[in-house]
Amino acid sequence: MQIFHPTSVFLTMVVLCSLLSSLAGVIVKYSREPVTKTEGHFVSLKCEVHYEMKHCDIVTNWWYIKPNPNEPESKPITDPNQYSITVNETEKEQFRNRNIFLSFNSLSREDSGYYQCDAKCLNSGTQAKGHLLYLNVTADPNKGLKASTWSGQLKADEAVLALSAILFLSRY
Repeated sequence: MQIFHPTSVFLTMVVLCSLLSSLAGVIVKYSREPVTKTEGHFVSLKCEVHYEMKHCDIVTNWWYIKPNPNEPESKPITDPNQYSITVNETEKEQFRNRNIFLSFNSLSREDSGYYQCDAKCLNSGTQAKGHLLYLNVTADPNKGLKASTWSGQLKADEAVLALSAILFLSRY
């Protein structure tokens, strides 16, 4: 005999998770998919922070990097010459949604690593951290190759010019 119906168990879990997340005061979320880009290219990582203003009136956010996931400490991203961080925020009723973009204008192999976004409510001390997001920067396959300036076009242009001159001169 079944005591709990699977649907009721699922709905109970959804309600409990929803209640727990609302008690947290602040939620951090972003994609779990690793990002792979080629060095020299642009990439922007997006972190979404959701919070209720009555529980969390002032929020600080930051992006961190761990070159290796086994390292105990994350390093805050602070170099404005290498990264730019853009924040935009919307407000609806008592809730705020904040998007924090970490942008790399020109990726280098040293940018490979595990990135993490966090948020902290200054008034309550409530804190939330996102999972580690792996950014893999691959070598540019064209880097180091000397670009050839010869296209064969010059030879064709010379032939057309000579033919044009012959036709022009033959008219006179």
